[in-house]
Amino acid sequence: MTAGAPRYHRTVPETLLLFVRHAETVDNVAERLSGWTDSGLSPRGEAQVALLAEHVNRAHGHAAALYASPLVRTRRTAEAIGALTGHEPTYDPDLREMHFGVVDGLLLHEVRARHAHLLVGDEEADDDAFGWPGGETRAQFVARVRRVVDRIAAAHPGEHVAVVTHGGVISTFLALLHDEPAAAWRRWLVGNASLTEVAWDPAAGRGRLLRRGDDAHLADMTADEA
Repeated sequence: MTAGAPRYHRTVPETLLLFVRHAETVDNVAERLSGWTDSGLSPRGEAQVALLAEHVNRAHGHAAALYASPLVRTRRTAEAIGALTGHEPTYDPDLREMHFGVVDGLLLHEVRARHAHLLVGDEEADDDAFGWPGGETRAQFVARVRRVVDRIAAAHPGEHVAVVTHGGVISTFLALLHDEPAAAWRRWLVGNASLTEVAWDPAAGRGRLLRRGDDAHLADMTADEA
């Protein structure tokens, strides 16, 4: 290279990540705190997943791969999508919801009655130190979410990838994407069977939110319910 010539840096193309939150579950309806606790889809969730799968096949069937959490609710959602798109889901345990330890699987009113101090700690924590006894700390969960997103993106530079996972995973990643503490995840909630798209560069550790919590594909069902 001659003196004064511009230096060129090789850039890695961003990966387009289509985050899919699982459809409504029996535990969602019952207001049960299910992290690693398995729960099947509710009848409404089954209706959601049919519409979701049709939409993903039509609009995103060209995706290079389909990843999913291995829990029942995400597995069912991913299988419905894969049945139409032709993808065989790749299950990654790092895509699981946060492990809530002693409160995992309890109804919310049971958590309030037996472990009110933990809810206070969860809601007031503004750093990554909070943890669920017998489960994960927020720091551990954040590290896991970042690890799996980076791993998937690095395996598919410049490609479009579908990732079926949980609300906590998606909202926590969105908080990190916006340089906010993980405790800010409640500001980034997404609904069941919704789509969130992020263009992510794992090498640079940065990305762009393209859309969040899009559930327009459920509009007909929502209108019928109304």
